[in-house]
Amino acid sequence: MKKSLLALAVLGAFAGVAQAQTAVQIYGSFDGGLRQTTNVDAAGNSRLSMGSTGTYNSNRIGFKGVEDLGGGMNGHFTLETGFNTGTGALNNATNQLFERTAAVGLGFGANSLDLGRQYTVAFKTIAAYDPFSYKYPGIALAVPATAGTRYNNDIQYTGTFGPVTARAEYALGEVAGDRTAGSNRAIGVNYANGPLALGGAYTQRFGDAPTDFRTKHWTVGGAYKFGPARLAVGYADQKAETAAGIDTTNKWYWVGLNYAISPAVEITPAFYRQKQGGGTGASGAATSLEGKKDLYMLSVTYAFSKRTNFYALIDQSRLDNALRVGGNAAANQDRQRDIAVGINHLF
Repeated sequence: MKKSLLALAVLGAFAGVAQAQTAVQIYGSFDGGLRQTTNVDAAGNSRLSMGSTGTYNSNRIGFKGVEDLGGGMNGHFTLETGFNTGTGALNNATNQLFERTAAVGLGFGANSLDLGRQYTVAFKTIAAYDPFSYKYPGIALAVPATAGTRYNNDIQYTGTFGPVTARAEYALGEVAGDRTAGSNRAIGVNYANGPLALGGAYTQRFGDAPTDFRTKHWTVGGAYKFGPARLAVGYADQKAETAAGIDTTNKWYWVGLNYAISPAVEITPAFYRQKQGGGTGASGAATSLEGKKDLYMLSVTYAFSKRTNFYALIDQSRLDNALRVGGNAAANQDRQRDIAVGINHLF
């Protein structure tokens, strides 16, 4: 009995040492508010809603762990899930628990190698020059311009060399006999020095077998801080091969200005444009893919503290042809307006 107690005590001591060497952080964001949207369908109906995965900031609960392995190396992981404010449900219809992130990796100095479901290289690159830094993710057009927010089965390298951060990734398609089908490959670089931030990325995505149709995506942009203001501009270009000889194109442009009126109050006007195009089908007939969306946004935030913010947004969309509400040029609704107010709390 004494030997058993001694063994348990020794094991407990080692467990305590191991626990002390591993740091685990629980974090998250909870966003609640009201959003009034006009012309949500072709009939021109409006909708007042609260149930969402976050209007200003995406709802999330996450777990991060880091263990010091010595010699400048560490082992780390991130598990992150999203949820709906109005219902408490997961943020996806497939009940995917860690839909936002599920990745594990090794860090060595200023370098890291991570495997799992994680944010794409293009997404991380654009973050440096999106006017809202991915706030209002379901409204602003920077997220759709990222060549995919996250990839499954992703192998991603990140290295920091002074003011330069370089990234590369290869997301496995896991198709038997075809390594290309369903895979994604990307490289990206960011430069940050003083008030200046620049970035660019190139991505290739491949469809499932047997077609392996390819999507090419690239982006470039920058931001500059001066006094209480930050000016951000960006561009993204995507061309996708599809069936019947039709290639679709999408181009996104944006510009925005963050201005801190006081330490607590910030105002951000921004403009986004999406231009969608398409070729002709095998018969030479038009594909009705042409369209344009102009989005004007004005946001005001008030920081009660470092963790709690009040936000208010008004935005207006002008829609043309295939991007009209209803998805075609004959649809009646060519304008849409949002008004949103709410509270976002970080923990």
